[in-house]
Amino acid sequence: MSTIPTHILSGLVSLVLVLPLLRGADSDGPFVTKAAAANRVSATPDYVQSLAEAAQMWEVPSWKRLDWLDFGVSHRDRYEVRDQDYRTVDLISEDVLYDQTLLYLGIRELIDPLRFGVEFQDARRFFSDRSESANEANHTEILQAFGELYFGDTIGGEPVSVRFGRMAFDSGDRRLVSRNRYRNAINAFDGARLRFGGDASDFELDTFALRPVTRSVSVLDESSDDAWLYGVHGYLRGRSPALLLEPYYFLSDQEAGTVRHLHTTGVHGYGQITGTGWDYDWNVAGQCGDSGGRVHRAWAAHVEAGYTWSGHSWKPRLGLWIDHASGDRDPTDDRSGRFDSLFGDSWAHYGYESYFVWQNQVEPALRLTIQPATKLRCEAFVRSAWLASERDIWVATRRGDPTGGSGRHVGEEIDLRATWKVSHHLEVEAGYSHFFPGDFVAGTGQSPDTSFGYVAAMWRF
Repeated sequence: MSTIPTHILSGLVSLVLVLPLLRGADSDGPFVTKAAAANRVSATPDYVQSLAEAAQMWEVPSWKRLDWLDFGVSHRDRYEVRDQDYRTVDLISEDVLYDQTLLYLGIRELIDPLRFGVEFQDARRFFSDRSESANEANHTEILQAFGELYFGDTIGGEPVSVRFGRMAFDSGDRRLVSRNRYRNAINAFDGARLRFGGDASDFELDTFALRPVTRSVSVLDESSDDAWLYGVHGYLRGRSPALLLEPYYFLSDQEAGTVRHLHTTGVHGYGQITGTGWDYDWNVAGQCGDSGGRVHRAWAAHVEAGYTWSGHSWKPRLGLWIDHASGDRDPTDDRSGRFDSLFGDSWAHYGYESYFVWQNQVEPALRLTIQPATKLRCEAFVRSAWLASERDIWVATRRGDPTGGSGRHVGEEIDLRATWKVSHHLEVEAGYSHFFPGDFVAGTGQSPDTSFGYVAAMWRF
């Protein structure tokens, strides 16, 4: 395992020590960022509840005594239509049905400090002639299986927990470590996780040492034998809603294939300017180490400002942002410059067509969200995509021009989505996306417009 650079370690320690000293005004709870797809699941999936909570809905009085048992079932069917997919060599067009079932059981408080949780996943794909990938299908799998030592009101009245086993969770704004939402098969890790504080604490520190789980379509998943992910993520919420800070450090070690030892450090911050309707979100990350025998130096950033019109029944918000992730300026030299987004989510962050990730990318975007009815939410995106380095590849499609002669403009994308929460148990969603290719695409091969649409229904019990 590579060592942590002294300047990164000292800076991180200083930041972690200073953050708890900052305090803001009292509020009803921490402000939650309004940036797209940045809703963190820190521990228990959002479809899970205790049987005591379910007792009122299902009108089963005897369940009220089972407040120590967490239970949840989620089933999602999603039908997709793709027209000329740039991620395939022959620009395949196809219709695909995805099916995902999740089942969670957890025990808490009954035998504290010892707690347990297990989550099963069954993800399948139908109607496609392509060979199945482990991102699309993961048959009858254990997604989570962990034990936990949980101590409430330990340090300054805040909880401390140690979790060990298999886990799936989000870190920060999900750009670097995520429990992915849209993809049919979910990321998981084996290892240990230590948390000081909880989701609503003024200060939380989340640390972990994990092996990524290697997914298989029909064989039980196993821990990677040659990769580790170490992380320290702080959360300062004491100045909510004006300023919330989330400093982080990750060390990713990979010893097989392309050998990598990457240090990633940065800060995610967000908040709102009280009384003005304005909010903001930003994330700046630097990366160093070695990749494939080359010295690695890279960086990435997200900067966003949004405005919500107060007093309007539809709650309209207009957000404007730019995402940037460095590329490799010269693929032939001894320096690596393409940012590695580790295990982060990309779908809602960078486009519904799944053509873009936080690597070799410059993507300004505009987003409008409205809520025409209590249970109906709609959003529209307009994105323009460019390569950060014209000599590096368009990562999601593996297209490239080593000479840089095809330019940097990849194209524009329009995304539309509507989500209707029919009831507590049923949610229906539909989306559409259209991609208009730019000069880079035309200079590196076929360059038709492409379209993508989907309809999904999720049942929760």
